[in-house]
Amino acid sequence: MYHERFSKERGRLTVGVFSKVRDLLQANIMDIVNKAEDPEKMLNLYVDRATEEVRNFQIQVNRAVADKIQLEEKIQALNKEISQRSEQATLAVQQNRDDLARTALTLKKEAENSLADYRAQLSDQEKAVSDLQENLRLLTEKLGKAKMERDNLVMRERRAQTMKKANEAVSGLSSRDPLGDIDRMKDRVDRMEAEAKASRTMVEFNSVEDQFADLEKGKTAAAVEDELAQLKASLKKDE
Repeated sequence: MYHERFSKERGRLTVGVFSKVRDLLQANIMDIVNKAEDPEKMLNLYVDRATEEVRNFQIQVNRAVADKIQLEEKIQALNKEISQRSEQATLAVQQNRDDLARTALTLKKEAENSLADYRAQLSDQEKAVSDLQENLRLLTEKLGKAKMERDNLVMRERRAQTMKKANEAVSGLSSRDPLGDIDRMKDRVDRMEAEAKASRTMVEFNSVEDQFADLEKGKTAAAVEDELAQLKASLKKDE
């Protein structure tokens, strides 16, 4: 009876833990994110809490399995006791000890009654263990999905923050576009190049004009020489 009460009490604790972790995993993650100032921190706390609850549920399942093993051991021991009591009763009868035979048979009957009780408990415990293990499997799957959803949401949140900062940086640059400075620098360089080209043209032009001036000077000198020669010839003719 004590073992039966113990199993029922443990069953209530197990159901309580299961309900707690089930309710936790059925919570709306997006509501948690929307209400949190720091979504990543809140999601991590949520997953950590769910993981701890699943771990506690795993402990309860392990205890239920341990209870099942204890029942099986009790049944095995009772079967052995029943066999021994039968042998004792037989031996007592052979020795004309009906009193011992009655005692052995009485103890055998008590063991058989206990055996029936433990077999009934074992049947219930086996079903409970099977149900608990299936529930643990479902909760573990839900926890895995919650972790995946947490990771995806954290990744999306970080990506959104990065894009927001990048957009803000670009928006800040739009008021003073650095490309405008580059264009103004390009205009300045183009103007300097044009001025250099113009100065070179002037140099070349001046050089040509100098050459023409030299030609004019040579022409004048030749005319002077011709006129001088004519003057000398005229003077010589007058003599």
